[in-house]
Amino acid sequence: MVWHGTPYTFPIVTASAISALLGVYIWWRHQIPAARTIALIWWAGSGWLLGYMLELAGADLPTKVFWDQVMYIPVVTASAAWLIFTLQYTGREKWITRRNLGALLAVPSVTLILVFTNTYHNLIWTDIQIIEGPLIFLQYSHGLWFWVHTVYCYSSVLFGSLLLVQVLLRSLHLYRWQVISLLLASFFTVLCSVLDILGFYPFPYLYLVLLFPAASLAVAWSIFRFRPGDIVPVARGAIVDSMSDGVIVLDPQDRIVDVNPSAQNMINRPVSELMGEPIKEVWPCWPVEISLSDGISDREIVIHERDSTYDVRVSPLKDWRGGLVSRAVVLRDITEHKRAEELLHESEEKFRTIFENASDEIIYLDRNGTILDVNRKVEDIFGYTREELIGRNFVEFTFFGEEDTAKMADKFRGLINGNITLSEPLIELELRHRNGSTIFVEVSTRIISTDHRTEGILGILRDVTERKRSEEKIKASLKEKEVLLREIHHRVKNNMQVVSSLLNLQSLYMKDTSYAEMLRESQNRIRTMSLIHENLYQSEDLSNINFSEYICTLVYGLAHSYREGTQQVDLTFDIDNVNLGVDAAIPCGLIINELVTNSLKHAFPHGKRGEIAVSCHSTGGALEFTVRDNGVGIPEGVDFKNSGSLGLHLVTILAEDQLNGRITLSRKRGTEFCITFKSSNGG
Repeated sequence: MVWHGTPYTFPIVTASAISALLGVYIWWRHQIPAARTIALIWWAGSGWLLGYMLELAGADLPTKVFWDQVMYIPVVTASAAWLIFTLQYTGREKWITRRNLGALLAVPSVTLILVFTNTYHNLIWTDIQIIEGPLIFLQYSHGLWFWVHTVYCYSSVLFGSLLLVQVLLRSLHLYRWQVISLLLASFFTVLCSVLDILGFYPFPYLYLVLLFPAASLAVAWSIFRFRPGDIVPVARGAIVDSMSDGVIVLDPQDRIVDVNPSAQNMINRPVSELMGEPIKEVWPCWPVEISLSDGISDREIVIHERDSTYDVRVSPLKDWRGGLVSRAVVLRDITEHKRAEELLHESEEKFRTIFENASDEIIYLDRNGTILDVNRKVEDIFGYTREELIGRNFVEFTFFGEEDTAKMADKFRGLINGNITLSEPLIELELRHRNGSTIFVEVSTRIISTDHRTEGILGILRDVTERKRSEEKIKASLKEKEVLLREIHHRVKNNMQVVSSLLNLQSLYMKDTSYAEMLRESQNRIRTMSLIHENLYQSEDLSNINFSEYICTLVYGLAHSYREGTQQVDLTFDIDNVNLGVDAAIPCGLIINELVTNSLKHAFPHGKRGEIAVSCHSTGGALEFTVRDNGVGIPEGVDFKNSGSLGLHLVTILAEDQLNGRITLSRKRGTEFCITFKSSNGG
């Protein structure tokens, strides 16, 4: 190969390097397919410029022909890649199928084969010669396939450019400059090619020095200023068409120039009836205030015919001179949102009404103890206004007194952190009014949580100060009555003891033993009743006595009274823990007194050994007690209810009339009396 120097070597190499670097930058900076394709175009342009520089530098025919053949590789690559790029850029990727790619690359592939085999068929050029001058260059006589390939290349560039022009007409201001920069780059490239084919050289090779750098600069400006690899207008169109918000583009005369499907549904008309029509004619309910807007604005409008509310944003679209060319109106249907807001507002109003008019005091604290809200009752009970309470921590006030405030703060932190829980749903606290007076309240608390995190505590307080004072008065009154009742029982017991002592004295002067026995029986009856009053006097409960203790004391007392001749009698007891009121205890005690006395006197004559058993059981709300002995027993012919004995007659009256119970007699193995009656105190 023979070479010679040219003045265009450095400018062409510079333009080639710029194209190559742009391709590298786009390839690594942008990952979308369109960016990768345009990077391939710039690499092809860089290769073509480099091949053109080497062809100009060649000094003999074989060198120039070889580099001219090599230049066809980037030429056919760039033309096919340009069409593929425009399809990607304008959102027609679905056209790029294997079948279509095969058809698209058929002509470039045949062209390359024919270029390197031209000596056999002359379809690319029929004659070629060197023209010498300031520079040495080739002059061709083009063959048939050269024109086929040229028509193919120009058609590809033209079709791709038409796709870009279509996007240009529908794009916004920013996207238009992107498309213009790409169209300029293609225009400069085609212009160079046309000048080369026509042999129009007013200034030798000046177009290479000026037009190719101009094309590179246009592309560089597009890359760095508008980033076409990142912003694809058709992607914007797809997004707008898929938006749930309505988008309407109006010209300065309020005629519709673009509308997305959501807006069509709002207007309820097809796009064919909307394009170019004044908005007021196709949508009579269009608000006038939107038409009067000439700047960016946001507002809410209500379309009464549709019973809908829209959030409207109007954005002016201006040309490069700043003149208004159209306005983009975005309508968002917020009807459901507004209804939800109204329901929420209504719910808040109801809550606030209930909150403010609640009969209890309600206070809401955050997790730090700061008071967030209180109702009017809190102002009444503590004497502080709402403004004084809200925003301050509860420990700043003297609600609990100085000593208890720290304890309550620790308990509050424990509740917030979940370290402690309240064992009772209601707790009673003694608090302080602003004026220092004491307040008694019942408090229930509710933990307020969101996403499993405690946000605060809602406290509901009920003022029980008056109730507390009334309880204290009642307790004091009951205490007084209890003391009085104990005194009465004590005095009744003492009086009965006096009567019993008088009867005992009287019996000492009786010569007739039968009369003395009668006085002793009366004395035992009085002692039976006196013992009840004594137990009540000593008991914590003045309304009931422990009947098991009473029976044992009574029976042992009777045994002591008849100790002569009864030393061989054993006493046994089987008694549940039973409490009886005074009304039931006295007749029960008298019955046991009579039956045990009868057994002690008559069941074991002549000092006979025996047993007296007393049992008392509570079953199903009824009380059953029995007095049994294994002595001689009551003869079969004796009716104990009509025996003429005062004691048995008294037992019958007390059991059936006063206790409303039932009495039965069993003569098996001695004598057994069983008395059953219902008692609300039994158990």
